[in-house]
Amino acid sequence: MIKDPFFYNNETTRIGKGQRQIKEITGSCTFCVLPWIHVATRPNGDMRLCCVTNASGAKINDHEVGLVKKEDGSPANLYKDSLVDAFNNDYMKSVRKAMLDNKIPASCTKCFEEETQGIVSKRLWEMYEWNNDGLDFKKLIAETSEIGEVPHNIKYFDLRLGHTCNLKCVMCSPHDSSRWLEDHEELTDKIKSKNVSYQLSWNKDNFNNKWFENSKFWKEVYSQIPNITKLYFAGGEPLMIKEHTRFLKKIISEGLASNISLRYNSNGIFVDNKIIDIWKNFKEVRFAFSIDATFEKNNYIRYPTDWQDIEHALNILDNSPDNIHCSIACAVQVLNIKHIVDFAKWKIQKKYKKINKYKVDIYEAGGGIINLHLLYIPTFLSARILPVKEKNEIKKIFNDFKEWLWNNYRQDDNFWKENPYGWKRWEGILKFIETEDHSHLLPDFQEYISKLDEVRKVDAQKVFPELRSIL
Repeated sequence: MIKDPFFYNNETTRIGKGQRQIKEITGSCTFCVLPWIHVATRPNGDMRLCCVTNASGAKINDHEVGLVKKEDGSPANLYKDSLVDAFNNDYMKSVRKAMLDNKIPASCTKCFEEETQGIVSKRLWEMYEWNNDGLDFKKLIAETSEIGEVPHNIKYFDLRLGHTCNLKCVMCSPHDSSRWLEDHEELTDKIKSKNVSYQLSWNKDNFNNKWFENSKFWKEVYSQIPNITKLYFAGGEPLMIKEHTRFLKKIISEGLASNISLRYNSNGIFVDNKIIDIWKNFKEVRFAFSIDATFEKNNYIRYPTDWQDIEHALNILDNSPDNIHCSIACAVQVLNIKHIVDFAKWKIQKKYKKINKYKVDIYEAGGGIINLHLLYIPTFLSARILPVKEKNEIKKIFNDFKEWLWNNYRQDDNFWKENPYGWKRWEGILKFIETEDHSHLLPDFQEYISKLDEVRKVDAQKVFPELRSIL
């Protein structure tokens, strides 16, 4: 077992330490535990290596990057294909073999890119989490055959059970939200940019929103319940989907809920006492509440949210049983990057008892403020599209915030020097936007926002006056 955490802060030397520790215990600096223990789905039932690998296609406009391919080159889809068979198909075996050979699989570039920028990647985070839970990585490797086959012992499911959703967020699409169907056709008719059109493309004839009603799929999932220790639900909006609740009740009925931790990404609107009563049976619940700004800015980004509903749900979660933890999960993008400082100040001043207060090892989630993760797709909403002048302004905003935090929040080494999700995370965001210049995508951003505003009859310039120079 590794005694120290895989990560301390966002200095590349310490990220390098995490990589070296992985190599020491597994024999490979590119090893990631997920291909050995994990099944992930897209909302249409396609199986993918993980949610991050599937985002690696942003740079090359290939949204099939990271999908688990069958021998004929088509994605394994859990409406018609066996998840047990797909878990050990040629694609999965090749990924495991590559990792054991110190190679980076083609789908996994995003994690390794983030690590070079001093950002804790999903790979490092998952390795630390599973190490902390006592998983024997050496045993996993010993059980792996020469061709990369492993036992069908699936400990972790990442389930996106269709695209049913109550919101149509500005960075989303019909693939992940059924509400987007209301705007999609009208918007795409107005868009001239080939890049924007491609990233908005959606083949409704190739989208099965009922795949998760397949009894064979659930039979295979239920057979894994004794092996499962983690479940991750995202959307669509998972709290709207009855199969999600039915699955949790099935686990409770088998007396195994106390062995299983739940993770969520959710817009939080449907948090109520009924779901709290279900969650209290499980070992742990980590609820990542997707909020990207405050008040009208969040209402615009996560359209058509009502901010009062957000605060109501936060209050329920802040007073929930001890096994339930909640963190605010903010997707950093061009629309909110100048505002996240004000968002963070708002959260600190609310003085919540539980929100972002649970600890991973010795570190509070998000440094006790908010969790920050980077938006990659659509590429024209990434904060990297900002011109140098705007990036310099953001740097000043962050530096002023640093002084404010020192005077109003924390002066301990944990937050400033050690916690990878403390101040070092904010520095990592700055490094990310400065590393590459994507300002050639500004015209795509401008066209997308202006046409979306026409369709929704809203006005980004009024909501985001700080962005008027680029809107």
